[in-house]
Amino acid sequence: MDAYFDPTLAPAPIALSIVEGMSNAQYHARPEYSSSQLKDMIRSAAHFYSHNIAKEHEKERKACMDFGTLAHTLFLEPEQFSNEFVIAPVFDRRTKAGKEEAAAWEQSNEGKTLVTEEQVQGAKRIVKNLQTLSMYGVMQNNYGMAEASFFFTDPIFGLELRVRPDWHVVPCSTFPNGLILDLKTTSDARAIAFQRQCGNFAYDLSAAMYREGFQQVYGTENKPDFIFLVAENTAPFNVKQYKASNLFLSIGEQRYYRAKELLAESLLLQEWDGYSKELEEINLPSYMLKQALQHEFN
Repeated sequence: MDAYFDPTLAPAPIALSIVEGMSNAQYHARPEYSSSQLKDMIRSAAHFYSHNIAKEHEKERKACMDFGTLAHTLFLEPEQFSNEFVIAPVFDRRTKAGKEEAAAWEQSNEGKTLVTEEQVQGAKRIVKNLQTLSMYGVMQNNYGMAEASFFFTDPIFGLELRVRPDWHVVPCSTFPNGLILDLKTTSDARAIAFQRQCGNFAYDLSAAMYREGFQQVYGTENKPDFIFLVAENTAPFNVKQYKASNLFLSIGEQRYYRAKELLAESLLLQEWDGYSKELEEINLPSYMLKQALQHEFN
């Protein structure tokens, strides 16, 4: 794997700053490293290469993101809906005329995400339920920004980084260190299920990175609290709100540091290794072992 990102073909890194109004496409085209990319490094350097250099998984990633992005937009930036989404009509693609109509319609709406009326109605129900949470009141009563882009430099490894919090409250008398709110869609918003999702998708690492970028840009004394707004992606579209605990954030800090260290090393050596080839012993998850022990002594 000797190919690599050519910095001469991409925009120059942005200095320490916060940028409002940058589109998703512009943000994701930036050369700075994102939390999603650092999560790939946690899995393996080969995954980082496959996802971010060879770009072998673009279609799969986009398909998974569409409904979540729709809910984000309707909740945080409803005025952007018509710019980013379009409800797809039904065409009779069995006929020549139907195929031609579909092709013409798709061409005229190129660049927008196609969604169904059912998806839009589901996302609107999510928005309505999110508006019942106490954190929605915090969002309404304190000055904040949706989807602002933060750019900063890692002080240890010199990596140029970027984060884009779903919503943040600007440092103020009520929140002297600011506040970050992250909207997640999931199949099950209950605590145990969402805890597993946090671990599987390294939400702790993201939280650590977002908080570091926030503190660097705003120059706050301490890092902001991190809040998850969690919405189920199927009816009845229940919602929950969680504050990341100190332990959650501490583990995130460790994984964030390790991801940066691995990325810096891989960039230096231009080596993108996969998993260890060593023979390892495997066991069952700890919760299953606990259940087995409880059963044995009952």
